[in-house]
Amino acid sequence: MKILSTLACATLAAAAGSASALPTFTAGGTALAGEGLVTSVAGATTIDFNSGILPANYIDGSLFTGTDGNHAAPPGDTSMYLSAGISSDQHSPVTANFAGGLSYFGFYMGSPDPYNSVTYSFADQSSTTLTGTQLASLAGDQANGDQSVGLYVNAFAGEGGKITSVAFHSSSNAFETDNHAFIAAVPEPETYAMLLAGLGLLGFMLRRKAS
Repeated sequence: MKILSTLACATLAAAAGSASALPTFTAGGTALAGEGLVTSVAGATTIDFNSGILPANYIDGSLFTGTDGNHAAPPGDTSMYLSAGISSDQHSPVTANFAGGLSYFGFYMGSPDPYNSVTYSFADQSSTTLTGTQLASLAGDQANGDQSVGLYVNAFAGEGGKITSVAFHSSSNAFETDNHAFIAAVPEPETYAMLLAGLGLLGFMLRRKAS
């Protein structure tokens, strides 16, 4: 886990140049019947896809249940899940956009393959990509398509950082994920200052109008 976190951070630092913080990546979640694994990070909001409707901020995603020739449900997951791939019933990449930025994003994945990858983009215009091999190694597993293997991947943007999009890629079939979880980034202090200044100006104008 330490090796992968170091590699991922080095990639981000090279892309960001003077980034204020580096992201970290870990594996670990909480078992939930019928869902496989869910996030164990407190305060996170989870998207489980069980409504059968893809959220509006997700682009080109396809939802499935069960296992067939093109996709396999993550272990222990009997609910709906998201899949990226090259067959006619799915797409790659599948991108989730978060306009306000996130401090945390997590997801459950099954049967890791070397042709899977996930790209995180950040508010400072940097990005980092983790391959299926790197993702699997977070949990000490191999990326060999073993359908009995599942892991929960956590990405933390780091102090001052914001994840603005997450893209799931697969050059074959398929990259199956579920139980996406996120925490919205806390606004920077200068954002609060601008908000307070705006409210103060509004109050001043209202007082002048009243007088």
